[in-house]
Amino acid sequence: MGIKELFLQKGWAGRTIDRAATIDRINPMIRTMNELMQLYIAASETESRASMKQAIEDSLRTLRMDIGKMCEIVFSCGGVAYSGTDLETGQFRLGSGQSEAIAAKEAALRSALGAEAGIEHQMRTRAILQNVDINQKTRMEAVRGL
Repeated sequence: MGIKELFLQKGWAGRTIDRAATIDRINPMIRTMNELMQLYIAASETESRASMKQAIEDSLRTLRMDIGKMCEIVFSCGGVAYSGTDLETGQFRLGSGQSEAIAAKEAALRSALGAEAGIEHQMRTRAILQNVDINQKTRMEAVRGL
């Protein structure tokens, strides 16, 4: 937490990145999240243990909500959010390598979210990114169980 956050609490002062830059930074994360969603769907379809299937479904539910929040950022900036219509679902069914692929994609998302921490986003965008970051950490704990 920086001096601005401590001093201003929930307010903000100074310049933030513009809308076009926000769109350019958020859309690649939405793509990663859509790819991750496809990996979770494929894992859910092949999982036979009820407890693991439930953990995957819970992770999938929060991931879908996070994708919606991230898309809302792009829409509010006047952009078009990445929709994932170009993804082929078959390429995400990896069999025995499914959990490793999920962990790698979660790590990529973790890295992208970490890179955004130092960027001067608008307050609303910062709040959404923080929530997505918290949810991502929770999913990582579930992935360790896979």
